Amino acid sequence: MTQASEVATQQRHKRIPSWMYTWTSSIRYKWMLLLFLFSLTPLLALGFISYSISKSTINNKVTEYSEQLLKQTAENIDTRLGIYKDMMMQVVNNNDIVTMLRTLDRTDPTQYDLDSLSLTTKLSTIIAINQDIQSISFLSPQHFIKGIYRWNDRSLDKVSPFLQTLEDGSNFRWFSTRLGTYVDSLNTQNVHVFSLAKQIYKMSDDSPVGIIAVLDIREDVLKEIGARTTKSDMDIASFVIDGSGHIISYPDSRVLGKSVKEVLGEDGYTEMFRGAMEESVFPLKYQGERLIVNYKKLHTNDWIVVNVISEASLYKDSNRLLQIILVIAFICILFSILTAILLANSISKPILKMIRLMRQVMSGDLTVRFKAKRRNDEFDILGENFNYMVTRIDGLLETVYEEQNHKRVAELKALQAQINPHFLYNTLDIIKWTALLQKANHAAEMVSLLSRLLRISLGKGEETVTIEEEIEHVQCYLGIQKFRFNFNIETFVHLDEEVRTYRTPKLILQPIVENAILHAFTDRETGEIHIRCGIHPEGGIRFEVVDNGRGMDASLVQSLNRHVAPSVDKVSGIGLANVDERIKLICGKPYGLDIQSEPGAGTHIRIRLPEMK
Repeated sequence: MTQASEVATQQRHKRIPSWMYTWTSSIRYKWMLLLFLFSLTPLLALGFISYSISKSTINNKVTEYSEQLLKQTAENIDTRLGIYKDMMMQVVNNNDIVTMLRTLDRTDPTQYDLDSLSLTTKLSTIIAINQDIQSISFLSPQHFIKGIYRWNDRSLDKVSPFLQTLEDGSNFRWFSTRLGTYVDSLNTQNVHVFSLAKQIYKMSDDSPVGIIAVLDIREDVLKEIGARTTKSDMDIASFVIDGSGHIISYPDSRVLGKSVKEVLGEDGYTEMFRGAMEESVFPLKYQGERLIVNYKKLHTNDWIVVNVISEASLYKDSNRLLQIILVIAFICILFSILTAILLANSISKPILKMIRLMRQVMSGDLTVRFKAKRRNDEFDILGENFNYMVTRIDGLLETVYEEQNHKRVAELKALQAQINPHFLYNTLDIIKWTALLQKANHAAEMVSLLSRLLRISLGKGEETVTIEEEIEHVQCYLGIQKFRFNFNIETFVHLDEEVRTYRTPKLILQPIVENAILHAFTDRETGEIHIRCGIHPEGGIRFEVVDNGRGMDASLVQSLNRHVAPSVDKVSGIGLANVDERIKLICGKPYGLDIQSEPGAGTHIRIRLPEMK
């Protein structure tokens, strides 16, 4: 794998969460996940299908059941309202009652409230057979005639709606629930009632007499019918509303007479009255609760019977089934996890053991061996091959060690045959003093410079020297070059005190300075080279070599910065690309050369190094 691919792989791993990388990189976890999914997937699929089928079946059954309850409730209420209409007909068709009413109505108009003991007695006999009736009263434009009870509030705004029955001819008119207060000589009663009204006609010629009979019926009657019909384990609320949406009967008496919006919200009201359907069913979400609403219009009048079922109650059995499925699933999950762990460990343990042995081999321990369990499976075969490989590597390394020892002996003999560097330094020193004795000062100085240059270059065989020694080396080189070419190039060295003792790869400045001398000043005799060394602003050490020579074109600078060494850059076998490569090999990839140059504007070369002490 190349270095670039390794970096790309590391970056890709960094983008993956650690827990996900663990599950995707370990064969143990892969096996556990595979076994877990294979055991859990069918269970979840079966549980989901069972729950969906049961929920759908329960939904259909309960919806059908609710519709039957609604139909039964509506029929019971229609039957009861029919009974009240028959009772009303008994009153208005009773000739004695009609005669009494006509006689009473012809009395002094200034006396509004009228009472008749004989009329009360007659009415008591009629309503004795039905305890649902709270009171019977009679109204005309001139009088309020007491039947069983007298209304506490007989003001015009309370009475006028009932008088509108005179405009209906022989039709019945139903009135919504109100809180009625009834008084007589013995007590006072407050009762929620709804009313049935009808105009009275003469028995002889069927002409209207201008009097209305009002039958006040207790609201509890409708509440009892709804509660008795919908009595079950489910949470079903049954109530009655009139054609305008006002509540006639409801389990909670506090909402009687109010709009159905109080219990079903704006959406429920809109859904119920947006069409002219006789009956329907629709889902509703109100105050965070999901409901199913059934409604059906009565045949007797324009009232509507409504059944409301809570989905929580509707799906109670299916939720219980879901809980059972979840408990079974939890038990199966535990069993699957334990089974997956056991099976995965039986596969991964031999592999992990092999990995540990390989790491020991990588660390240099070739004595390790894989101990097979004699199961004659793939892992035993792999272990035997591993043992053979380690034994073979151990033998090959012994052979290599022997060859290396022989090679070192040969190299030592070759080195002993070479010229001793100290002998070379001593010889150059003798040449220097001989030249001084013969008055050849320039030759003596050149030999001295060459001796110092060789001493720094050869050193002690190390790859690095101090920055102070590297500067001294390039100064020796410049001194020798001045004697050779007699050029007039000024050299300035700026060395910060705190970096003198830091170390640097040796022979990195001399090739750069040599390149400047040979190529930057070929068309003129004078010039300047500035060498600076100090702390880099971003950390580390920075060398700068700046000349005011002829510079380089952009293509050449780009090729040098891309580490391509053109032929013009090769000087004495050591070029800028070679310097950059040596720095990166010794110090690392972030370090090396950066070249900036323009034709006619000189060249600026920066060298970045780490702090090495």
